[in-house]
Amino acid sequence: MNRIGIIGNGVAAITAAREIRKQDESVNIDIFTDEHHYYYPRPKLLEYISGQKTEEQIIQYDKDWYDKQNINLHQAEPVLDLVIDSKSILTQSNSYFNYDKILIAVGSNPFVPPIHGADKRGVYVLRTLDDALSIKESIQGEGREIIVGGGILGIELAVSMTRAGGNPIVLSNIDSLLPAQLDHGASGVLLKRLEEMGMTILRGFLCNQVLGHEVVTGVESTSGDKVKGDMVVVATGVRPNIELATRAGLTIGSGRGILVDKFMRTSEPDIFAAGDCTEWNGESLGIIPVALETAKVAAKNIINEESEIYDGTTPSNTLQVAGIDLTSFGQFNPQSPEFESIVSVDEETGTYFKAVVKEHVVVGGIALGNRKVAMKLRRLMRSKEDISEKRSEIFEI
Repeated sequence: MNRIGIIGNGVAAITAAREIRKQDESVNIDIFTDEHHYYYPRPKLLEYISGQKTEEQIIQYDKDWYDKQNINLHQAEPVLDLVIDSKSILTQSNSYFNYDKILIAVGSNPFVPPIHGADKRGVYVLRTLDDALSIKESIQGEGREIIVGGGILGIELAVSMTRAGGNPIVLSNIDSLLPAQLDHGASGVLLKRLEEMGMTILRGFLCNQVLGHEVVTGVESTSGDKVKGDMVVVATGVRPNIELATRAGLTIGSGRGILVDKFMRTSEPDIFAAGDCTEWNGESLGIIPVALETAKVAAKNIINEESEIYDGTTPSNTLQVAGIDLTSFGQFNPQSPEFESIVSVDEETGTYFKAVVKEHVVVGGIALGNRKVAMKLRRLMRSKEDISEKRSEIFEI
């Protein structure tokens, strides 16, 4: 094998490139990205917006890294199409590149709900460094920043904007925060702590339209409630980026990700995919652990066919939300009667602990406010230890 083409320059693409180079020092590797920046971790964009880091400081791998890895980086070179028969990549400059194997690692796109007027000036999404540059420039003095979406990104973005001198308000269309990471009880504890920190969160606000003629002046809900502001950031989640794969005729899964098998192969055996854009076993989980693991499996199989199998990633989130430690893992909010939940809440300290047990074994949990408790619960889940005699002390550290 002589040449490998990687489409994308995010965490999955970079992880795969590193793994490929580790296994084969001589194979040619080309990376194509529509951005003109070198590699940066997307979570660092929030630190740039807050002013904690400069643009240069969030770049993790600069030109020297690509040169040392002997990787050809094609910046600002969007891939328009894949020619399956010849295993070729067609780029925006009308250039064709031929490869033995191709990896698609194009991540996901921001999901923007059908909000009337979302195309007005002053409406943003946050996915790229260029997005972050625009948002940071727009945070000014007396105006109010409206964040549509009460997920992790929305809350963290509000923290970053506050640090940058803004006055944000978070609008959530449901009554609880972080439904993908927390149960209702933990969500209530988190909300109380965030409000005590001075964060403004308006729940049950389903945004219907962006107000203003050409420039944002606020938003309106489906029930007619209005919030004034001169800037809107839509942070309502992401969807797998399948545009290129669809044009190429690759199979798309029922969950709307690029369908891959246990070797990370697509419906074309010499084209692989990894990261947020993929769907495996009916799942499309846009989380970093999945990006890392699928990228490593894809890389190993690109070099040595069917040498590594992907058997799934246990959903796990270990984060700091506005400086508050938050971990959820496994089956943390099951709805079936064969599961039992052990819960401890301390409103004074703002902690919430939950262990989900099935047949005397921890199968999931939540730890809000204490990372050591999280580590203990995850250790119990991994060891599959019988906790019958330890129920009363399960949260002790």
